[in-house]
Amino acid sequence: MVDDEKVSLINGTREVHVPSHCFYVDDLMVFCKGKNSSLLDLKDLFTRYVACSVQIINTNKLSIYSGGISNDRINSIVNMLGFQIGYLPFNYLGAPIFKGRPKVIYFQPIADKIKGKLATWKASFLSMAGRIQLVKPVIQNMLQHTMSIYFWPISLLKDIERWIRNFI
Repeated sequence: MVDDEKVSLINGTREVHVPSHCFYVDDLMVFCKGKNSSLLDLKDLFTRYVACSVQIINTNKLSIYSGGISNDRINSIVNMLGFQIGYLPFNYLGAPIFKGRPKVIYFQPIADKIKGKLATWKASFLSMAGRIQLVKPVIQNMLQHTMSIYFWPISLLKDIERWIRNFI
């Protein structure tokens, strides 16, 4: 639909290419401008998909997230598509989705999970080698996913480094 110019992509920042969509298992995220013609074409695509497949779209899970448009326009889109209004920030696949610069508040829940794991493991009387074996695959993988997407705030990274040092 993007190639056929039925859907217009949203603009990214500083040479960042924004994809038209993202599939994961049974989830679909579409990134597009809110033109009426594009939205009606997407609605038609979803209707045809339901007619051709054995799957049903759960309308209770359909949400629209927007930025930089008026409440009247959002309400118009919601009425047109039958979606709910979603609010930023939210988490998707363990990563925060937000508008603007990365802030500590968006990543704090991940940091809190790391701190909790370290505290639980510390009570386990593990050797230093055992502790290192836990930190490397578990903690680093918790961070790796979001760090491949965002630059974390330095202050939060310093906190996590301090927690790991104190753990080991």
